[in-house]
Amino acid sequence: MVWGMSLPSTFGEFWPDGSFEGVDKNDIDLWLERLRLHYLEQTAEEQRRLFDHGDKHVGHGAGNYPFYAANKFKWELGHRSSPEDPPISAIEPHEPPHSFVTNKTYQRLGSLIALNYGLMAVDMPLKTLIEQLEPGVHQFASIEIRMPRRVIFPAQYHVLVVGQFLDSFSPSNSKSGSWGDFGPDYPNTFSFNSSAAGISGLALSRAKFGEAHLWRERSFTSILVCFSDALMAQITKAGLRLPKHTRMLEVRS
Repeated sequence: MVWGMSLPSTFGEFWPDGSFEGVDKNDIDLWLERLRLHYLEQTAEEQRRLFDHGDKHVGHGAGNYPFYAANKFKWELGHRSSPEDPPISAIEPHEPPHSFVTNKTYQRLGSLIALNYGLMAVDMPLKTLIEQLEPGVHQFASIEIRMPRRVIFPAQYHVLVVGQFLDSFSPSNSKSGSWGDFGPDYPNTFSFNSSAAGISGLALSRAKFGEAHLWRERSFTSILVCFSDALMAQITKAGLRLPKHTRMLEVRS
C-alpha cells in the first residue's frame, strides 16, 4: 500500500501561524531579509554563483535570490520554476532558516508540520524513522520553534528536504476527478484534487516507486508527499501525528 498527503491549507497544530526568524517593520520574514543582505554583501562573481539571474533579472538578483533559496527546500535539484529561473542548485550552508516564530502559543504540534512557502519540518522521532529506513536519502536542517514571551517549543524540529522525486503516478489507473492535466503543451504535468477523496483516487505504480519509503511525485505542480506502507506502519506504531493523509491506489505496472 502507499499513502499520500498534501500540505495543510489552514493554520493549526500541523501548520503553525508564524514566520521564519520573525518579521521586520514591513512584515517581511527576517529569513528572507537575511538572505537578501547576504547576497548584497557578496562580490558580483559570487552573486552570480548563488543566483545566476541572466539578462532578464539584471538588477533584481537581491530581490529574487531569497525566494530562489527558499525553493531549494521544496523542489529537486535541476527544477526550474519558470524558463527564466536558474535550475535549483544545492542548499548553501547559510541558507537554512534558523527559527520559525509563531504568532500564538501552541500546546502541541504534529510530528510533521508545514512552515510557509511549502517547507516542511519533522520532529526527532519522525526524523529518526525516516533515516533508519532511507539513510542518506533526505536532508534535514535543525530549526527552533519560538513562541510568544520567548518560549521555545520543547520538541526539536528539523526542516525536511525530501531527497527523491519519482514518476510513479498512473493517470490511466486513477479515478476520474482525482487529477487534471494541462494539455499537450505541458506533457506529464498534472494537478490533483487535494481532498481525501481526491488523493485516495490517485494511482501509483509499484514498478516505478519500488522500495522507496518517502518521496514526492515529480509530475504534480503542487506538493504530494508519499509514504510507503512500511514507513506509515512505523509512524502509527510510534504514535506520531501527521497532517491528514489517505491511502492511495497501487498498481503493479
